[in-house]
Amino acid sequence: MQHLRLVLKDVWYLTRPYFMSEERGRAWALLLGVLALTFSLVGIDLVQSFARNVYYTALQQRDVKTFLRGLFWYVRGESGGIIPGFFPVAAPALVMGVYLPYLQQMLQLRWRRWLTRRMTAQWLENRTYYRIALVTSGLDAGADNPDQRIQEDINSFVSDTLTQFTSLVTNVVTLFSYAGLLWALSGPLVVLGITIPGYFFWAALLYSIFATWVTHLVGHRLAGLQFLQQRAEADLRYGLVHVRDNAEGIALYRGEAEEKTGLEHAFSAVYDNFLAIMRRTRMLGLLTTGLEVVSGNFALLVGSIRYFANKMTFGTLMQMVMAFSRVQGAMGWFSTSYASLATWHAEVARLATFQRVMDRARAMEGECRVIPAAAGADMVLRDLTVLRPDGTVMLEHVSMTLRHGGMTVISAPSGTGKSTLFRVMAGIWPFVRGEIERPDTPMMFVPQRPYLPVGSLRRAVCYPMATTQVQDTQVRAALAAVGLGRLAPLLDEEAPWGQTLSPGEQQRLAFARILVARPAWVFLDESTSSLDATAEGMLYDLLRQECPGITIVSITHRASLLAAHDTCITLQSP
Repeated sequence: MQHLRLVLKDVWYLTRPYFMSEERGRAWALLLGVLALTFSLVGIDLVQSFARNVYYTALQQRDVKTFLRGLFWYVRGESGGIIPGFFPVAAPALVMGVYLPYLQQMLQLRWRRWLTRRMTAQWLENRTYYRIALVTSGLDAGADNPDQRIQEDINSFVSDTLTQFTSLVTNVVTLFSYAGLLWALSGPLVVLGITIPGYFFWAALLYSIFATWVTHLVGHRLAGLQFLQQRAEADLRYGLVHVRDNAEGIALYRGEAEEKTGLEHAFSAVYDNFLAIMRRTRMLGLLTTGLEVVSGNFALLVGSIRYFANKMTFGTLMQMVMAFSRVQGAMGWFSTSYASLATWHAEVARLATFQRVMDRARAMEGECRVIPAAAGADMVLRDLTVLRPDGTVMLEHVSMTLRHGGMTVISAPSGTGKSTLFRVMAGIWPFVRGEIERPDTPMMFVPQRPYLPVGSLRRAVCYPMATTQVQDTQVRAALAAVGLGRLAPLLDEEAPWGQTLSPGEQQRLAFARILVARPAWVFLDESTSSLDATAEGMLYDLLRQECPGITIVSITHRASLLAAHDTCITLQSP
């Protein structure tokens, strides 16, 4: 029961935001439409059971007229009420049966669109995607492979939640609709002098309890196996993408054999876990199929007692068998849906965990106070203590002033924490205490390995601005200035530029991006490490000439850059 409560809590946690959102009107209208059609179809099925009773009895009595009226028009029951024929009711049922999945799919599509937009926005805003990457190892499993969580799990969660919900509602309505009918049709049964009223209803109840209990014993491990399967599949996909993105490095190191071993190991996890799912599903399938086969004959066997005693007609027997099937199916919904419920449970657990990890990462705030300053002011760092994600100290009591309009180089041996200080100044490292007085002016932070987005070369040069914000002449001039003029004819060509361009060319492109954006401050973290001293000096001179008044802050341990700056600050490890 505690486990069920946690699952329902996760479902509510993921479902409530949409049905309370700005789209709640359309969402509730679609959901109510689905429920209305569901109730109507169950009601029509109940009405049709009486029509079946009539024409089955007419068949037994060879009454052609009543048989045909029971099929195509209407008849009067024993109480004098009108019972619609089978086909007059079947026509509206057909229309409802078509529109029910349509409305359900429309709700599913709109819900998925809203949830995808919401989770994507949450993942990107406040640099949540970056913070998750920093602290994933310290959080619950489920933050792995955000791409799969957003693309695949949202779709599966929405689809399966609606399917399970409508299935549950249908079975609950069916149970209450047919239970009274089954009770009334079956009548009492005397066993060893004891009268059992509505004996057929109790038979259905006991049969369903037994089937549910046995099914749970066999299939309860499926939810955990489904969770592990999704994770193993995602790890395999990530390994394949990793090889693609690092093709050159692997080729240079001749690392194919090691990569093959790693991929085979990842696939072994997929294979072994899926084999366990197959075995468990086989056992569950044998059980559920067997129970379904037995249930029909069981209903006939139990129902025939009163039929052979001439206490009911053949039509009533068939109606009672159908009612038994509906009641037993509704009561046994849990057992027959166990495999799909296990898969759905795994989907809910993964998506809810990812949402909670995002909530935690978004709420993660450091103890660093940021004070806005005028556009022409200096940047001042006061008593900063920079920590690793595990809480250990990386840099302690760091204070410095970066002069506006000047060229400052921050130097230290490798491993001291220069790049982490770079992230602190960029405002993306949350594990820091102290105070920063930051000018309110456009800034650009350029890492050692520039990020090149998917798409055209033009997009790579203009990033993070849209290509429509930059004139073609500006882009071509910037490429020519940094020594990449030969690439100008390829500006609108889409290619994997992160793999096509050499590390040195990528760093030149990063400087072209600075010339296009023209920020007031630029921070360079080993941004010329793949270039020789001559090219490095040329690019720094270019920034001073093309962007007069720009403030340059370089982070490096290369001695060749020290003389090119006005001020040198050396960091000391704690």
